[in-house]
Amino acid sequence: MLGKLIKYDFRSLSRILFPTQIAMLGATIIATLGFLFNVRIDLSGASMNGGIGLLRIIIGFLSGIMVLGIIAASFLVAFIIFQRFYKSLMSDEGYLTFTLPVTTTDILWSKLITAMLWTIISGVVIFICINIFLVLGTSRRVVFNFEIYREISRFIHEAFQTIGGKLTVPMIEFVLLSLVSLAYSILHVYLALIIGGIVSQKHKVLAGIGFYFAISMIVGTISSVVQYFIGEPLLSRFNALEGVPFDSRTPIEIYDIIFSASQPYYWFMLIFMLALSAAFFILCHYLLKNKLNLE
Repeated sequence: MLGKLIKYDFRSLSRILFPTQIAMLGATIIATLGFLFNVRIDLSGASMNGGIGLLRIIIGFLSGIMVLGIIAASFLVAFIIFQRFYKSLMSDEGYLTFTLPVTTTDILWSKLITAMLWTIISGVVIFICINIFLVLGTSRRVVFNFEIYREISRFIHEAFQTIGGKLTVPMIEFVLLSLVSLAYSILHVYLALIIGGIVSQKHKVLAGIGFYFAISMIVGTISSVVQYFIGEPLLSRFNALEGVPFDSRTPIEIYDIIFSASQPYYWFMLIFMLALSAAFFILCHYLLKNKLNLE
């Protein structure tokens, strides 16, 4: 049943978010071509007077508007995700949602998974948009500029030649921490919206925003207290690096020293965020099942 819920939620979000991503790509291409047009006119030495000058001003203005639109579209993704969560669970639509033959756990997992999927998709689209600009918008003399990719490829090749397969572990750790951080961020908003909907009947969204900052303060306080008690052994690893003669070490030795020093802090952050995510999920489940009042 969870699979069907995910499919339904993903389609529901896709009705708005899919056109948004297509529009973002289109706006990127148009803005990049407009920027490129102005660059080429500069290189050609054309005068700013007359129709060319007016055209350049118009194109530059439209390109700027489109860039702002691209930035706004990236924030719109998060807004739509949380707006859909609020509407399907906290508004009148919640009556229909909670009459489905599924558990509250399935509903929460579905909302979390689809939100994470669409956030990742949006991130990929933004990455593509950036690369479109890098390829087209930075090519002053040629149509396509691939020089930056040659430099990145050369850097990665040299890194793997020097350090080898040891880079695989930090890459996996980075992906894992990113996914956990994403889940934590989404559940943070979900919990705030749920508490806001329970506490206030007239101003649920405003209450949710207030509780979001309240939860952030509580989490920040807990984090500070925990790091106060365990921070010294974590930081001692980095402080010990001050006496290490790096100039007499090989690149692999330097990598091993820095990697081993950073591991305790990495695992602290990962476990801490996992614990908070689990706590947020459990609280969301409890409140939705026992405290939510849609009347």
